[in-house]
Amino acid sequence: MMRKIAFIAANEYVPWGGSEYLWAGAAERLARCGVEVHVSVKDWREPIRQIEQLRAAGCQIFKRPTPGLARRALRKLPPWREYVHRHVKKVGAGADLVIVSQGSNTDGLPWMEALLATGYKYGVIVQGAAEMNWPPDNVIERFAQAYEGASRVYFVSEASLALTRRQFVAPLSRGCVIRNPFNVRYDARPPWPSNGSVQLSLAFVSRLETMGKGHDMLLEVLALSRWRERNIHVSLYGDGPNERSLHRMVEQAKLTSIRFAGFSESIEQIWSNHQVLIFPSRHEGMPLALVEAMLCGRPAIATDVGGVRELVRDGINGFLAKAPTVELLDEAMNRAWENRHRLKEMGEQAAADVHQWVSADPVEDFVRELTALVESR
Repeated sequence: MMRKIAFIAANEYVPWGGSEYLWAGAAERLARCGVEVHVSVKDWREPIRQIEQLRAAGCQIFKRPTPGLARRALRKLPPWREYVHRHVKKVGAGADLVIVSQGSNTDGLPWMEALLATGYKYGVIVQGAAEMNWPPDNVIERFAQAYEGASRVYFVSEASLALTRRQFVAPLSRGCVIRNPFNVRYDARPPWPSNGSVQLSLAFVSRLETMGKGHDMLLEVLALSRWRERNIHVSLYGDGPNERSLHRMVEQAKLTSIRFAGFSESIEQIWSNHQVLIFPSRHEGMPLALVEAMLCGRPAIATDVGGVRELVRDGINGFLAKAPTVELLDEAMNRAWENRHRLKEMGEQAAADVHQWVSADPVEDFVRELTALVESR
C-alpha cells in the first residue's frame, strides 16, 4: 500500500462537476484506509461541500489562489511557472504518486510540466476531449512530452484516448481506459412511467451549458411543426451558465413541451417519471448521465460523440444521431417516436449492456489501479 498520494484537480471552471467524482472518491477511500492524501484545488472563496467532505475524511487540502485579471495576465510569464513549481513541490512532497485530474485533455499542462521537471512519479486523468480544441504545434509538442512523461494516462472512453493520440501526435503507450463512479444504485430499477403508452417523456440531465451540451439543437427540433403536434414532454434537469438564455429561447419559440426541472439529488426519481434520456452533446468523454440512465433501464437518444457509441447501440438499446446537427438529431428523435412501443424493451437491453461495461464499484477499481501503479517501476 502506498504511503502518500497527492491529487491535483486542474479544474478551474466550476466548483464541482462530473469530472471530479473519480479522483475525489479515490482520495476519500485512500484517506480512510490510512494513506496520507494531499489534495490541490482552486480556492473558490467559499466552502465546497465535496472538498469539505474530503477534509473530514482526513485529506489535507491545499487551495490555489483564484486568479484575478492581473494574475491571469501573468500566467504566461516566469513568475506563474515558478508558483506552479513551488505548489507542486509543496503538495507532492514525499508522495509516492501524484495524480493530475483534468476535465478535458488540456487542463493540466502546467501541472504535468512541473511534475516532469521536478521528477515526481505522476499519472493523469482525462475526462473528455473535443475535436474543436486543437492547439498550435508548439503547444502540441509540450502536451506530447508531458503525456509521455506520465506513468499512466487514464481516459474514460476509447474515443477520448484515440482523439488525444491524434491531437498530440503521440503514441500514449501508457494510456488506458477506466470507468467513472455513478450516482444511482448498481441494481437500480425505477418503475416504468405509468403514462408511457400515451406520452413520450424525455429527460435531459446535464449542466445547462449550451455550447458543449447542445440544448439549442434540441429546442430547434422541438420547434418544428411535427414536434409541436406530438404528445411529447421534455424535462431539462440541472443548472449552469446558460440557464437564463435557455429560458428566453423557450419563451421566444413558444415551446410548451419544455419544463425546467432544476437540479435533482435523486437520479432514480428522475427516471421513474421519464422514459428516455435525450443527450445532444457536441463533445463528450463518457457522459455520466448516459451510464446512469442505462443503469436505470432507460434507452437514450444521443449524438455520436466521444464514447457514446461505446455504450449506445443504434436501434437496439438507444438511438444515435450521427453528428450533432439539428437535422440528424430530428431524425434520431423521430425514430424513437416511431419505436415508442419498444422503448421499455430497449431500456432493459440498455441495463444489461451497461452492466457488462461497468463494475459495481469503479472507485475501488481505481484505487487498486493506483496501488498497482505505485508498486510498478
